[in-house]
Amino acid sequence: MKNSDAIKILEAILTSMRQKPNQFNFNYTVTAVGAVGVGGTGGHGIVAIANGPGSVGFTASASAPTQYQIQAAEQYANKEMNAQFSKIQTLLESILGELEANTLNRMKADSFLSQLKGTWLPNVLSSVISTVLSGLFES
Repeated sequence: MKNSDAIKILEAILTSMRQKPNQFNFNYTVTAVGAVGVGGTGGHGIVAIANGPGSVGFTASASAPTQYQIQAAEQYANKEMNAQFSKIQTLLESILGELEANTLNRMKADSFLSQLKGTWLPNVLSSVISTVLSGLFES
């Protein structure tokens, strides 16, 4: 594979990510921390009983996450997703820069691939990028 072919493929991936970031689907859930009980309709989730006069016993609260907790979790998820996308785009831009300068070697390529594997980049794209970069070093 020629550098020019690799550049076209990587530019297409990067352009696609920038133009349609919603092509990636990430799911996250918000879970209440602590004691959680689930009861039937109208039933009790957690029942706590303190025995003896003046005893503190056990206190528990079973509740769904508040709207604030959900919003905070969404904000964190969005922040992390944006950070991941920025990291992926920066790595792809770095690879493109090395290809355009004709300075990419196998060691640099392996380093870039290793860094990409530590991101949320879907495996199918990691495989394509790996195949493209490996093709540059086949004789």
